[in-house]
Amino acid sequence: MPLNRRSFLVGGCLTGAALAVGAGSAPAYAGSGRDDTLTPTSFGPASLTAAVRGAAVIGDSVFITSRFNTPESKMRLGEFDVNTGEMRSIDDLTIPSNGGQKLAADGRYVYIGPAGSAHIYRFDPQTGELIAWARAGGSTTWYYDMVVHGEHLYIGTYPDCTVKRIRLSDATIQTYGRISTSQYAAAVTVDDEYVYGGSAAPGTLLRWPKEGGAATNLTAYLSSSPVGILDMTVSGGVLYVASGKQLISFNRDGSGRVSRDIPAEDRYIDQVTVGGDGKVYALTRLTTNLYEVTADGLSKVGQPLADVENQLLAPLPGGDLLGVSGLGHVWKATPGGAATVWQTASRGFGYPETIQSMMRHTRNTVWVGGHYAMTVHRPEAGTSTRFDINGEVKAMAEGKAGTVYAGLYPSAQIVSVDPDSFEITGLGLLGNEQLRTKRIHVDQPRNQLLVASSPQTTKHTGALTFIDLATNSFDTHREFLPEQSVMDVVVQGTTAYLVGDTYGEGTGGPIRKSAQVAAVDIVTRKLLWREDIKPDWLSYESVYVVGNLLYAMGRRPRGAWFAYDLISRTIVMEGDLGGYGQFNGVDGRVFSWVHWTNDISELPTVPGGEVSTLYDNVPRGWYNNPSFNFTPDGRATWGMLGNDLARFPLPKAD
Repeated sequence: MPLNRRSFLVGGCLTGAALAVGAGSAPAYAGSGRDDTLTPTSFGPASLTAAVRGAAVIGDSVFITSRFNTPESKMRLGEFDVNTGEMRSIDDLTIPSNGGQKLAADGRYVYIGPAGSAHIYRFDPQTGELIAWARAGGSTTWYYDMVVHGEHLYIGTYPDCTVKRIRLSDATIQTYGRISTSQYAAAVTVDDEYVYGGSAAPGTLLRWPKEGGAATNLTAYLSSSPVGILDMTVSGGVLYVASGKQLISFNRDGSGRVSRDIPAEDRYIDQVTVGGDGKVYALTRLTTNLYEVTADGLSKVGQPLADVENQLLAPLPGGDLLGVSGLGHVWKATPGGAATVWQTASRGFGYPETIQSMMRHTRNTVWVGGHYAMTVHRPEAGTSTRFDINGEVKAMAEGKAGTVYAGLYPSAQIVSVDPDSFEITGLGLLGNEQLRTKRIHVDQPRNQLLVASSPQTTKHTGALTFIDLATNSFDTHREFLPEQSVMDVVVQGTTAYLVGDTYGEGTGGPIRKSAQVAAVDIVTRKLLWREDIKPDWLSYESVYVVGNLLYAMGRRPRGAWFAYDLISRTIVMEGDLGGYGQFNGVDGRVFSWVHWTNDISELPTVPGGEVSTLYDNVPRGWYNNPSFNFTPDGRATWGMLGNDLARFPLPKAD
């Protein structure tokens, strides 16, 4: 199996030589269309992620795998010292999959369970050898838990929710059985006599004799859980199960049951382990509080991080615990004592990602929202700063004194970021069944934010929320576009224009016949008008207003657009862009950047004009819609060229 093994002496973020900066850089892409001289300049990776799913320990090394593949379609495997956080090696592995999912280790080898692979792979850290070791599923199999015990590797898989074991000596596979109607065999643990398998919702717990045979159903000893079982361990004949809002323990026969409530602030326990001192420890998803599991409760013994999902909690010799977060943090903590945290993104493990959002700041910086991280670029200086943030930044806007306002997913939290210290302050939650921030507009005359949002999964009605920055009070309006997501907002003067999507968020379909456009007075916060301008449109995607023309882009139908005269209340231009994305403009001009065709185009501003393609088939680097981030002179926009931050020149106005 081809292998690219790289050992680093120093790590780095997107700083210094890590950025390919300046006009002397060879152009990575030449645009075509109206002006073939338009050529973007690449400034290197826009955002590095250290997102992790798998983690395992061998001796004094911890191994982690990338949640996503690198741009070269490799799975990244990193090795770090558990005592110092020092990076020992980075290996980019050729494993056909959607990225890493789970790791286990037997003291010599690292076993890799990919996301979407028929095979479990075995990696030898001493030689760098990688082999497709055991065919344990189909091409769509994800390995949700892997545990080495004795002479076997025990696994729980998706989508068949099945528990198996694989003999380490010859990769022979034995199947125990399916756990439940769930697709996820989320947790597996083993003792000297039994194998235990727990599923996601509907949470089910089965126990099999180690050598095989009929299963015993232990589900009756669990609690009702919207997520089922997230993790479990067994110690001294007692099973400890993270089941929804409780950490439950009982003997193997079900006797001696104890249910411990998880504090509301902690959400769930997602890691349970037996420490080197024989005590059971639990780690929570949300606060990252670390608890010792006592006879009848949970005793907090630390908080190494905050606001992360956890991928590993493992004992170390001497009584310390090792943790790995889903964002690539590695930490070591003494229960009841101090914790040391390392971020692997800045230690060689970070890999380029598709970005969530972008904003040009007035201080000659470009802000990029990634996966639970923000990167602030100083392109001409060739430097950048990366810092953690509690979510994916779906939208940003700059306010007074350069303050950056951001909408986070999945918490639906709105935060402010200090442009000098990068200190993050929470303003509050959108609430009201809202999930994704679509656009933030700063209304400086009234010292307020306008936030367009789409609803929670299975819901239809989004909102426009007014946030008073003097009081941090939230005034949410769901009535402007009933039974529709609010997909975008643009403000002209004291009027906000909104466009809707009848499909809502993750629903089975619309409950109204057409999507609408609405106008709202941002002073009185009252609806001015609402219309079905296109009765056959089910979803809008973007809106922009210049002069008396409102430009609207469709999602359903995909890529259709029109210009609507706000005075005559008639459509004066329309066409098809081939995909949906964002409208925006500068100096009286209107531009579109769309997915599917990945084109940047200029639209006419008078009837009879034509759409002019400026760049076609731009390599895609946006997770959400592309966005325009115009330079102060309006002669270029910042954007994505594949995974690179790039500046795209715009032609002179006709």
